[in-house]
Amino acid sequence: MCRNAKVLLVISSLFAFSMGLSSIFINVFFWRETNNLIVIAIYNLIINLTTPITFVFAGILSKKKNGIWSLRLGLLIYALFFALILYIGNKGTIYIYSLGIISGIAAGFYWLPFNVLCCDFTSINNRDTFNGLNGGFSGLAAIIGPITAAVIINGFKGLTGYRIVFTITCVIFILLVLISAIFRCNDYSDKIDYKRAFGSNSENWRIIRKSTFFRGLRDSVMMFLINILAIEVFKRELTLGIFALVASLMTSFSYVLVQKIIKPPHRKLAILIGIIGSFLAVWPLVINVKYSTLFMYAIIEAFCLPFFLIQLSSATFNVIDSSNEENSKIEYMINRDVVLNGGRAFSVSILIIIILIFKDISAIKAYLIFLSFSPLISGYFLRKLNNILS
Repeated sequence: MCRNAKVLLVISSLFAFSMGLSSIFINVFFWRETNNLIVIAIYNLIINLTTPITFVFAGILSKKKNGIWSLRLGLLIYALFFALILYIGNKGTIYIYSLGIISGIAAGFYWLPFNVLCCDFTSINNRDTFNGLNGGFSGLAAIIGPITAAVIINGFKGLTGYRIVFTITCVIFILLVLISAIFRCNDYSDKIDYKRAFGSNSENWRIIRKSTFFRGLRDSVMMFLINILAIEVFKRELTLGIFALVASLMTSFSYVLVQKIIKPPHRKLAILIGIIGSFLAVWPLVINVKYSTLFMYAIIEAFCLPFFLIQLSSATFNVIDSSNEENSKIEYMINRDVVLNGGRAFSVSILIIIILIFKDISAIKAYLIFLSFSPLISGYFLRKLNNILS
């Protein structure tokens, strides 16, 4: 791998550590203050809506200059986001929706260039290796982050622990901005092709869009809902940190395992393992939400999901490469993120409607059954890419 790819791995790992410190505890922090699942869901919905819009502006900046400028801006806005939480303190819940907008803007400016640079700094020959290493390193960083944050939060009274965690996160993001100065990349000096950014483009890309939509349908809701259910069952942030630690250990192991054993002829098998495991992982929670079923979900999901996600990520970049449109990577990334966050926003919106109408845990469990099928549909479409996966 080239020098830029190695620097990107460092940034990705530190980013994973900083988000591991804070991301699961942001939703818990707001939950502690509001005890209102609809507020948390709307906060996440705002992020899902703001991110793809920001992708377009990030794409314009990246096309005019290069992806590094947008990446730095995203990291700076993340630093601003956590600085604002520190400044606002326990009044953050009043500004929760505004913070959701800022978080969505930060995500848009960070993830667009990150995905494009992943594509620029790798090739078909080493992309699986890069994705495997990135997942492994990020997983290791994510192992340390949540348990460290949980110990800090648990060791102080009130919101003091949260303030320390958010301060550390803010400092790391500022450090990441400085590290990004190591990158060397030529300016694109181009303009956005909006037809490419929002169109279907090709048959293979239509399949990627469908698979990505059904992936998004599940992941946003599961990310925040599982943490809320967990803190209600565990009662303590330290136990939630241990919960995240177990999941991160399993994820890291799985990413390394996939990188070692899954070669091109076995990509369809990897997809099958990933989607069946993700489907089965939800069912213990449908039966009963308790300590054992939460850990069962975390272990199965964390082990199986990387088998699918690595193939989806690699297939996405390989479809872009096979289109012979080297100058359209940014448009393709905008295209993918609009579909991904479209699935996320659609799913969160349904959850909000269900809570408003039924106001009962059994309705949420029924929705979990619906969400359990989305990986199967996503994998069904992805497995159609015979020429890409072989």
